[in-house]
Amino acid sequence: MKKTFVDVMLELPVDTTLRDFLTSHCLPVPGGFAWDDTPETSQFLVEAIKVWTDAEARDRMAANLNASVQLGDAAGKQAMFEAVVGDAAALAGLALCSSDLHRSFWLYAHHPALFERACDLDHWAHHGSHAQHYDLGLKRKPIGSDTALAGLRHSISAFYKRELQCGDGCVAYLVALTPGIHLLIVHVKDSAMLRLEFEGVTLTRRIGNPNIPLALEYSEATGVVRALVRGGAKYQQMLIGAFAEHVLGVKAHAQRIKPPTLDLSMLRTGFDVPEVFEDGFSLVQLKALTLLSPGGDLKIECTAMQASQQRSVHELLKEQLPGPLEGNWTVTAAQVNLYYPPEPGRTREKVVTIEVTSKGRLNLGKPDAKMQAQLEGYLVAVGILQKGQTLSAQEMPPETDAVGSTPVIEG
Repeated sequence: MKKTFVDVMLELPVDTTLRDFLTSHCLPVPGGFAWDDTPETSQFLVEAIKVWTDAEARDRMAANLNASVQLGDAAGKQAMFEAVVGDAAALAGLALCSSDLHRSFWLYAHHPALFERACDLDHWAHHGSHAQHYDLGLKRKPIGSDTALAGLRHSISAFYKRELQCGDGCVAYLVALTPGIHLLIVHVKDSAMLRLEFEGVTLTRRIGNPNIPLALEYSEATGVVRALVRGGAKYQQMLIGAFAEHVLGVKAHAQRIKPPTLDLSMLRTGFDVPEVFEDGFSLVQLKALTLLSPGGDLKIECTAMQASQQRSVHELLKEQLPGPLEGNWTVTAAQVNLYYPPEPGRTREKVVTIEVTSKGRLNLGKPDAKMQAQLEGYLVAVGILQKGQTLSAQEMPPETDAVGSTPVIEG
């Protein structure tokens, strides 16, 4: 449930950061007010906000307060520490905060640019599982210069101007997630909209330009990219093409930028990867399969329900509906659940889920680098992915063509 300003105010410590935040928004408090970190002080400040008669100033303060704590959870904490890794002062400040919510508020107040970067990283953590996988095959160290990123922005803006008559503004930057894995973040200015909103107590229509978020993850070692863009294949290919040309220094033809077609046929007999047990999992369940008839006129989606006692869906199909498994039906999607034993004192098992489609969509949840390598390794072991189709595999160093050259790679 979303926290209200009351919840936030009662959870934040009354420290210098909160005092400066509230006074900068001109919250009226008595002269000589003691900014003590006590529950009574927090409650007094809540009541002062409630009776504040300047509706516009109160709303402005509340909007900033709500925005400041959007990273106040475990995922947000991870994003914040990733965003400030190169800033010793910000890193030390975050470490001294008393909670995730406090960390989010502190970073918003003291380092707004790093806060926005953390928000982008948090967005990728939550939505990157929906990215489309591509085997670009270009293994290079990205060029992160201002010139390269300016060219990228110009290319993306030009595309949106042609397609949607928007894109006058574009922001883009590159982040190293782990050695050899890079994340490109892009924000594009959308068309102007009139929104019906309250300004103070007056209902009015306000002009604004929404943000179009784009993101791309790239592996130097394998040349794999994962693109997260609204609009379908044309928009994904645009982003990957612009990234290849301006950030990798290679102009890739459109026919090269195609998602892989993954063979999931081996899942008819289950998900047999002995390595999962060596890594500490206690049970593997093929939870769901989607199958398409030979003529393409019928699709069935089968899921093992709770009553199956964690049996795999292919076993249930063999017993109750063997036709699709025995015939020439195509497996187009699957879900695999991997179970860790319950922690001491608990009865519920921890579940790690893999979702994959034959069109190259791969959802591994939000694993750390080690877990991602393990999960991708399982897919390689079973034959769904090749070694060169993973983000984490370290097969060969990136190519070292001279920066500035732009060879054309034929598809």
